[in-house]
Amino acid sequence: MQDKNVLIITDLFPPSFAPRMGYLAKYLAGHSWKGTAIAPLYESEQKVFGLLSGYINTKRIVISKQDEQKKYKRSTIQKALSLFFPDLESTWRLNREMIQQCKELIKNEHVDIILCSTYRLFPLNIACKIAKMYDIPWIADLRDIYEQYPVKWSFLMELYKKSGIRRRNIFLKKANAITVVSKRHTELLSRYKLKTQVIYNGFDSDLFFPSTFHQLDKFRIVYTGMIFSKSGVGRDPSPLFSAIQKLHNNGEIDPQNCRIQFYTNSKSQEIVNRSAEKHDVLDFIDCFEYVSFSEVPKILADSSVLLLLLQGRNTGIMTTKFFEYLGVQRPVLCVWGDDGEIMEIMNHSNAGLAAKTEEEIQQFVKMKYDEWMETGYTNSGIDWNYVKQFSRKDQAKQFVDIFDSVLKQFNKKT
Repeated sequence: MQDKNVLIITDLFPPSFAPRMGYLAKYLAGHSWKGTAIAPLYESEQKVFGLLSGYINTKRIVISKQDEQKKYKRSTIQKALSLFFPDLESTWRLNREMIQQCKELIKNEHVDIILCSTYRLFPLNIACKIAKMYDIPWIADLRDIYEQYPVKWSFLMELYKKSGIRRRNIFLKKANAITVVSKRHTELLSRYKLKTQVIYNGFDSDLFFPSTFHQLDKFRIVYTGMIFSKSGVGRDPSPLFSAIQKLHNNGEIDPQNCRIQFYTNSKSQEIVNRSAEKHDVLDFIDCFEYVSFSEVPKILADSSVLLLLLQGRNTGIMTTKFFEYLGVQRPVLCVWGDDGEIMEIMNHSNAGLAAKTEEEIQQFVKMKYDEWMETGYTNSGIDWNYVKQFSRKDQAKQFVDIFDSVLKQFNKKT
């Protein structure tokens, strides 16, 4: 039986960002599907996810560094129009060339279904147009949505946001199915009478798997990723630093064998160091530059506690980092508990603590530090039977099941 074919139209694709589509590409072949991805290639993008390249054929529209510096060479008219039509945030040239790539592909091979994965809006317009032009069913995959950011923007940005929601919903109502990354996103989109299906982000069990028991020379609290300092945005390490300061003042923890390690960019390191200095815990801090994606699993496996920083409200943002933490089965400290799905999954999986108070942080760190002092190791007690549902392999199967369901319904109508 011949493999079915999916055309993935997306704003980003590995080796740049967007591992969600990269992992789908990796596991497609195991489900009797093949695919082609069409996406921009920004020359300035860091090639972080090289491990996810080469699984499916990929067609690129190159955006040079010079074009990026000129905001992709958008005209004044287009800049004005993009306030009301945010899908024009990308250039007419990029839209035109992506459409042309889709047309050429469909001329040369049969496409059963189109999957459009987006950060907010682009390239839903392209997927919708191509699907209608060739009478192919299509699915919209929303990795992020405008509504997940509760911070009040400026007047023009609020206008841009409302325009984006309006334009997005026009396209979504024409899709044969919609997938999102959280139940919260399902709730938010239901306001517009949009039916969605949740496929979480997850971890690749080929890379992120439980570490075998081994003693560690130091007690390490590890964080990977960016830090934000703006009020209401989140990812603020200061509650942890305040707790560490109190533990140190009480003589319950020692910087000689307790390290808080951040793998992040230079701007985030500055935020970390300022906050650590304010709380007088600089002696506990190690800041490192980002490491290659292939090095991350070992860093996580060699941790005593994995730090997850959230903004403490249920936004529906389900960071991939969280699921990779679960995959290596190290104890997780979440600051703050978000009263949403991350906290729900934390509690259900027994992964660690979703802290609501600084006292809880102190108690958790002290408990794990004492455990390490006694054994040289920290246990997580994660429920693996529950956690394994978040593997990327299983999630590829979820996508394929939706492909097959949409195709079945589409063929009945035609």
